[in-house]
This record gives sequence, C-alpha cells and structure tokens, in this order.
Amino acid sequence: MKKVKEFFLNLWKNGKERIIYASVIVIVVLLVLMLIMLFRGNELAAEVDHLKAQKEELTTVMQKDKDQMQEQITLLSNQVAEQIAREEKEAEKFYPNGLPVSGKVTIEDEPMENSEVSSEMMNDKELRKMVIFGAANDAKVMAAGSGKVTSIKRDTEFGYAVRIDHGNGYITIYRYNDQPKIKEGDDVTKGQLLFEVGFASSKVGYQIMYDNEYINPMDIMEING
Repeated sequence: MKKVKEFFLNLWKNGKERIIYASVIVIVVLLVLMLIMLFRGNELAAEVDHLKAQKEELTTVMQKDKDQMQEQITLLSNQVAEQIAREEKEAEKFYPNGLPVSGKVTIEDEPMENSEVSSEMMNDKELRKMVIFGAANDAKVMAAGSGKVTSIKRDTEFGYAVRIDHGNGYITIYRYNDQPKIKEGDDVTKGQLLFEVGFASSKVGYQIMYDNEYINPMDIMEING
C-alpha cells in the first residue's frame, strides 16, 4: 500500500514539473509572439508612414506639374491671343475703309446719282457704284487701305485711274486729273499719297470692288466729321 502511495506521489510530482515546464514554454512562446507582433507592428507603422510620405510627395509633385501645365496653357493662350490681335491689326490695314481724300471734302455724287460722269468713260455697272468727291486745293488722294498698285491707266474723263489690290478680295480705284505719285507694281500703305489735288480739278472719283463686283463705297467708308 505504501509503495502504491509513493508511486502516485512521484507521478504527481513529475506531472507537476511537466505542467510547470509546459507553462513556462507557453509563456515564453507567447512572449516571443508578442515581441514579434510588436516588432511587426512597428514595421507596419513605419511602412504606413513611408507610404503616407510618398503620397504627400506625389501629391506635391502632381500639384506642381498641374501648376506648371496651367502656366504653360495660360502662356500659350496669351501668345495665341496676341498673335490673333496682331494678325487682326495687320489685316485691318488692308481693309479699305479709310476716307480716300484728306482735308475738307464734299460728296458731289453718290452711287446711282453720278450724272457728271459720261457713260462713254465706263459702263453703267461701274457708273452706279462710284462716289465723286469735291476736294479743296492742296488736298491729298490717299490709299484707303494697304495693298499693291496693279495698274495705272489714262482716263478720258478724270485723267488717271489708279487701281490697288488689297489682297483680301477688295480692289479700290482712284480717279483724278493729275500725275500719280506712285507707279504700277508699288506696295502702298494705308493713307499713302496717290495724287495731290491742285487747280487742274477738284473732282476725285472713287470706287470699290469686292470679289470682282462693284460695291457701294459708302457702305464701308469711315467718314468722321
């Protein structure tokens, strides 16, 4: 009986030691796992911080690129607008809307009322589309717009007829009884002298064609005063 009791006591002691040993192992394992998890957590936190920093850096770069692109778009838009404005300003020089006679002038005959011009000088279609100015002595007959002098011809009624092609579909014709101050083939600018009005005559004939059709000069002439 005593031996049986000793057997069970020894078994209990050995089992208790095993339990303690196993518990220690479990605790150690748990501590190791906790340390691993803590270390891994720190790594994950660092990785998250790194990703956040990369995101902020990328956002900054993208915003910078966006700002630069916007600046380039604005610059290009301004350059295009300036170019268009320059082209429009340049094109305006070739639009024959200027008054072709300087100084104090009167309009003696408007289109459809040209009774003083003989029908032998021009056909009825031309006759209906000419303005006749009465100009003071020393007045100047000027190009209504920039262009090229394509012809200078003798005119039985006025003396000379100067034709200017403005390169945009418009052709202007100036008729006066004096020697022209330009020659055929010349490039002229808006307001350039074509004739000087003297005592020989005070009448200046003026016509405009657009796409080879005569139009009423009064429709586009800018008359101030």
